[in-house]
Amino acid sequence: MDNESVPTKLTRIGIIDIGSNSVRFMIYDLFGSAFTPIYNEKVLAGLGRDLRKTGKLHPDGSARAFNALKRFKYIADAQGLKNILIAATAALRDASDAPDFIERVRDEIGFDIDPMSGEREAYVSSLGVLAGDSRAWGIAADLGGASLELTTFGGEKPQDGMTFPLGPFSVYQGKFDPAEIEPKVLKVFNQSSFKNLPKHQPLFMIGGAWRNLALIHQKRINYPIRIAHNYQMDTQEASDLGRWACGEGAEDLFNYPGISARRADTLPYSGLLMRILIELLEPSEIVISAGGLRDGLIYESLPDRMHDRTPLFDACRDLARGRSQSTHFGEPLIKFLADIDPYIPSVFPPDNEARLRKAACYLVGIGKGLHPDHRAKLSMKTVLFAPIPGLKHKERAYLALMLYASYSSKAAPPNEDAINYFLNEDEQLAARIYGEAMRFAVVLSGRSGNVLSRQRLSMNDDALELFVDAEFDGLIVERCLYRLNKLAKLAGFKLPKNGSEFKS
Repeated sequence: MDNESVPTKLTRIGIIDIGSNSVRFMIYDLFGSAFTPIYNEKVLAGLGRDLRKTGKLHPDGSARAFNALKRFKYIADAQGLKNILIAATAALRDASDAPDFIERVRDEIGFDIDPMSGEREAYVSSLGVLAGDSRAWGIAADLGGASLELTTFGGEKPQDGMTFPLGPFSVYQGKFDPAEIEPKVLKVFNQSSFKNLPKHQPLFMIGGAWRNLALIHQKRINYPIRIAHNYQMDTQEASDLGRWACGEGAEDLFNYPGISARRADTLPYSGLLMRILIELLEPSEIVISAGGLRDGLIYESLPDRMHDRTPLFDACRDLARGRSQSTHFGEPLIKFLADIDPYIPSVFPPDNEARLRKAACYLVGIGKGLHPDHRAKLSMKTVLFAPIPGLKHKERAYLALMLYASYSSKAAPPNEDAINYFLNEDEQLAARIYGEAMRFAVVLSGRSGNVLSRQRLSMNDDALELFVDAEFDGLIVERCLYRLNKLAKLAGFKLPKNGSEFKS
């Protein structure tokens, strides 16, 4: 929204996610509508392993999960964390001895656990996708250790979700045999309301197994950045990935660098299920979402007024927090550049272009405190890899290059392979022009919003004109003229013949 006030209060929240395969503790900083993970610990406990065979929690998994929760309580208390949300899914809602485990945790550790229904789990997971990018729509598929949740979503709220006992722990034990498992999966789908799901929509895939497959795919194709969230694949390459994971690549996954044996054990099945979903739903594209149940719980807990804010802008303000540019310079910078915005070439449709340029203005001070020799490349890398919501990978590269150009005119930025992968020459030029415009505004005003708000930059007959308030007649120095000329030359703008004289 255009008139969002700048958040002034930073709060902190903890999430404990007790799944059938893993138990995870995360701590987030909340700044307006944006939440940034600052602590993340996972234990692959295997609480739901053998659940289908025994109907009970796995004994070793129960011990590992209990010890993990005990440790998480120590950490939460040490950090003074008062607000903790707990999600418990299939294992604790289905196992016959789950009530005993829940009671023991309450009595000995102090956590109150209320297992979610499968339908609610599906709903909250899709909220998590929307929290990561409010533009998202389609079908959310959340794969856990014991269950699969599917939800159609888009617009204001997701639809009611569906849950299926199709997590790896529920489908097979022992040796993975896709020829035996696939008919079982298809039977579950055919005997359910799965057939009512719409086809030809984006399919958002949630869960650690699918994220790991996506990261493996990135490595196999030499993708230039290692970010799973919002990683997009066309259906053919995603189907091929799933076919490889459950076929010829199944054994390789157990020796894959960075993949634990416990995680690797579930990846062939995850690949099989990915391929089956693609064949049945015929999605328009596959999108990997790091946002899911945990993010959805936080989003749901926010006051309603926060749901009307733009998480991208709050995240950028938070990233630049502690630097006055985020609070006092971003808005004046946006207004100062507004008149020349239409004359700067764009990469995205108008609304999205404006959104990204506004985000860049909120970030413009991010490198101010860094060493001048390194702040351009460090600022760029920060934006390229930071957990900023609402950015697809191409948008992330575009925003990062704008920030780089706000500090440096060098032709070769760091992560040049990523920039060249996502942006062609014209698109890179557009990012550099806007970055150069931000740089001129910084030099002109000395990073002062009060000074910048009294000046105006505009176009007149294809000529770039600067109007300087009469009270600031000493503002223009040689360095300002140099940066103005650099901007005009890069953008192909003319300067008035009396370019050294500025109107007041």
